[in-house]
Amino acid sequence: MQETGRAEQEEPEELPELANLRVRGRSVKTWVIGAAAVLLAVSAAFGGLNKASAEVPPLTAGTAVDAGQFAVTVDRVVTVKDLKPLFQPEPGGALIAIVARLKVTDHIGTTPPSDLFRLVGVPGIKETEAPMGTTTIDDETMNPVLTPDTEQQVAFVWKLPKLSQLPTSVKVTVQGYEHSDESILDHHEKWLPDAIAAEGTIKVKDNTK
Repeated sequence: MQETGRAEQEEPEELPELANLRVRGRSVKTWVIGAAAVLLAVSAAFGGLNKASAEVPPLTAGTAVDAGQFAVTVDRVVTVKDLKPLFQPEPGGALIAIVARLKVTDHIGTTPPSDLFRLVGVPGIKETEAPMGTTTIDDETMNPVLTPDTEQQVAFVWKLPKLSQLPTSVKVTVQGYEHSDESILDHHEKWLPDAIAAEGTIKVKDNTK
C-alpha cells in the first residue's frame, strides 16, 4: 500500500520540447525546415513552371506582341514546296515559314535575329533549331536589315523533312529582348534575350498543292 502511495505522489515525467528533440544528431526543427525547403523546390519544379508558362502572353495571328527590341505581329504560318531561288527543301521534303510584320523599336537598324521565333512540336524540326534564313515578302531580300520605326513583312523559313502528313497547326514562341546599356571607356548598347514574349498555337496554311 505504501508503494502505491509513493507512485501516486510521483510527478509525471516531463516530455522534451519539440525544439529540443534530436533525430540522427539533428533537431526536429532542422528536419522540418529541410523538408519544407524540399517541398518548395518540388513545387517550383512542377507547379511553379506551370504557373510561369500560364503567365506567358498568348500569341494569335494578327495580334501585335511587344518583344522589347521589336514589335511583332505574326500574320500566318504556311507550308510550301519551295521558295526558289531563295530556299529549297531536301528531296521529298517541304518548307514551313512564319510570315510576320516586324518593327524595330530601337534607334538602330538590325537584321532579324535567328532566335526571334521557334517552332515547337513539329516533327523533324528541333525546338531549338534556328530558321535556315529570312527574307522580306515585298522584294525578297535575304536576311534584310530592318529600319527603325518602319514595319516590314519578313518570312522565317525552316526545312521540313519528307513526311507522310504536313502539320496542320504549330506552336510558335516569340523571344523577348532586354536592352543593356554598358559603358567601359566608351558607350556600348546591345539587346539580350529575355523571357519569352508570347506563345501560342497557330493554324498552318498548306500551299504545297
